[in-house]
Amino acid sequence: MPPQRNPERGFLVSVGLDPEILVEFQYNPTQLSDKRATTYATLNAPGLLLPVRQYSQGGDRTLTFTVRIDGVFPGPADDEINISRDDSGSILPELNKYRAFLYPESTRWPDAEASFQPIYDVIAPVFKSPPGCRFGFGRDRVIDCIVTDIGITEQLFNASLRPLRAEVAITLVEISLYDNLPTPPAGGG
Repeated sequence: MPPQRNPERGFLVSVGLDPEILVEFQYNPTQLSDKRATTYATLNAPGLLLPVRQYSQGGDRTLTFTVRIDGVFPGPADDEINISRDDSGSILPELNKYRAFLYPESTRWPDAEASFQPIYDVIAPVFKSPPGCRFGFGRDRVIDCIVTDIGITEQLFNASLRPLRAEVAITLVEISLYDNLPTPPAGGG
């Protein structure tokens, strides 16, 4: 009988940020919602029974899912993946990896504690958008995206009230292959 292999782990990794933010899911999501929308312009004309619809643009592709993080019990791949913990065993550093995808890019993101505010304490901060990322779920599903929403529900705490277990709800939007640059006007540049 072949040796049992640990399952593949889904992941989120920042693109172009040093140090990179790498989140390997301790427990893969049990559900993944993949929603895509398009926009049609409504064209009305006298005498039409129903309006005519003309395709005008594509809309967002949105992926939503929830992952679980457990700092008390080992996950199915804990011999390959180590979630980040602080000296008290809290998973706060792991949760901050997820939060870092929503804050302006900073090389100081690993220094965040209970708040990200102190890492932006410079007198005249330079505005940068949050980092882009790559979502991987299996070998064939790797998507360039941005994180648009993170919801963290802390579920178990140590004696110092630092989190030991949590659920993280994540919303991603696939980014354009064209870097979201507007197309030049017709006939000119």
